[in-house]
Amino acid sequence: MAVCSMIVDPTRSRLSTGIYVSHDAGATWGIALNDTISRWGTTWDPACAFGPGGMAYFASLPARGDPRIAYESHVITHFFRSTDGGLTWSEPVLGPFVDNADLVVDWTGGPYHGHVYAVGVRVEEEEGELPRRHVSLVVSADSGRTYAGPVDMFIPKDWYQGHVGAPVVHPDGRVLVPVDVRPPFQPTPPAPSPTPWWDPPWWEAHRDTATKNFASVVTVTEGGRTIHQPHHVAKTTPCTPDGGPPEIAVDHSDGPFHGRAYVAFTDHTYGRCQIMLSWSDDGEEWASPLPVDDPRIPLDSAGPNSFMPDIAVNRDGVVGITWLDRREDPLNQEFRQRFTASLDGGESVLPSVAVSEAAHTYARAEGEREGYAGLGAVPGPSGGSSWIAVITGGAHRTYEEVGDYVGMMVAADGRFHPVWVDNRTGVAQLYTAPVEVAGTARTRAEWNADLGRNVTDSVAVLVNKSTFDAASCSFDVSVDLLNRWSEPLDLPLTVKVEQMFSQIGVPRSEGPIDGLGRPEWIVGEEGVLPRDSFVTYGTRIVLEECATLEGKAAVYRRDIDARMSGTPVAGYIGQKILAMRVSIFERKR
Repeated sequence: MAVCSMIVDPTRSRLSTGIYVSHDAGATWGIALNDTISRWGTTWDPACAFGPGGMAYFASLPARGDPRIAYESHVITHFFRSTDGGLTWSEPVLGPFVDNADLVVDWTGGPYHGHVYAVGVRVEEEEGELPRRHVSLVVSADSGRTYAGPVDMFIPKDWYQGHVGAPVVHPDGRVLVPVDVRPPFQPTPPAPSPTPWWDPPWWEAHRDTATKNFASVVTVTEGGRTIHQPHHVAKTTPCTPDGGPPEIAVDHSDGPFHGRAYVAFTDHTYGRCQIMLSWSDDGEEWASPLPVDDPRIPLDSAGPNSFMPDIAVNRDGVVGITWLDRREDPLNQEFRQRFTASLDGGESVLPSVAVSEAAHTYARAEGEREGYAGLGAVPGPSGGSSWIAVITGGAHRTYEEVGDYVGMMVAADGRFHPVWVDNRTGVAQLYTAPVEVAGTARTRAEWNADLGRNVTDSVAVLVNKSTFDAASCSFDVSVDLLNRWSEPLDLPLTVKVEQMFSQIGVPRSEGPIDGLGRPEWIVGEEGVLPRDSFVTYGTRIVLEECATLEGKAAVYRRDIDARMSGTPVAGYIGQKILAMRVSIFERKR
């Protein structure tokens, strides 16, 4: 395994890039290469990848070359290669400039097997025109000995190119690149007059018109010779601070979702920065986004803001999603790495877990600031003078000194290895930990095959009692299952809670759950349920991270949980204290 990172050395005012390698499944790590250039130089934006035949690749971006070296251009990319899995490294090959580049290698066994792709952005400047950012790539067809390009893709001239995430190679040889793009700005039209309460709420439509970005995917074909216009995954509202680039993964397993692509991205449409997940079987048509970071929508302040997602698929077709999460900090600053997984091809996710036992913390005392690393900067002469500056190594997306990106590896044994930064020692350092997900990927039909016939459309679910205990923030809920079908139903009925959400907490059901994390209710005794008859089930729901409702009478007009968008629940007046979507199965004959 390999991890590449920027490295701040405040004692020498130096920012460099390095690659750390582990040859024992992540138990121990050592730095294999540190691209310091020279005594004065700095490097940025590291990228690394493994290729077939024990090849390893590393790229970095020199911010300023050694003045003693006659580069053809001061804007270049360093490309390194290793033929022994990262033990030893070649001298750098000077390649075309690609900003914020990421590397990916083709392992498909197809016509472009072994191709190395470096994908990022470049800026085109034309006299009299605003600078234009665009997706750009360079390609090596000879295992990293030489790099050709760049090949560019320009979105329409009045659009804006945002982040470009790390690419993946599809089993059919296409390269899929996640990108943020922004259409021309259009002022939000004034909201229409309120409609009757039973119609779709007017603030939903009003909120949707305010979205200004698209999480999208660009397809590269012909071994890097052609870049196509992006296919949009979803509309988004940018996060502030920035939530990081979109990330993509593709299923290379032999499971039921072979070839399915997944994109994780951030969205602030519903009142806080959330981690969203979408999937596609062709890279063009994408499923409706699913929020995967499970906190409530707060009623009293912005946040908690999640950010910097990453995503990967293991050998069993399990999708792992990781991100930096601020739910534990009421000030919405400190964060901890969290992880969740999908076992059904992105249709749902398991409740998330904290990966790191320590959070990245910030100074609390009034006027106190976290220490910064001083970096020397010497711009070129201007007007007969030379300017000297000392700048911080901070990153705007994560307040101070945390970095710009995260990453996650998948080992051959199927375990996920997210990588993050925290400052538990007083210094921001890299950490990783293995995460094992029990189970393999199965379709929803396979998950439900042993449950019997789906009779959800034939049964009415009616709440006959709900008692809320404010002290424990929990509900005692009793529901009646009424047979509306013309024929009797075989008992007991099995109820699977597919979704459960609340605006005042994170709901957790007491009792058994299945492999997808769905609460499972077994309702009724052996026998049959005649038409127009009912059986009753009672359960207890606990709302974790509970919030008060005091003074929140109009909050429904502002904070609609993304999970409720487009559902009948979204149209109800008042706070969504508890809502559930269930599937009901008749006993298997």
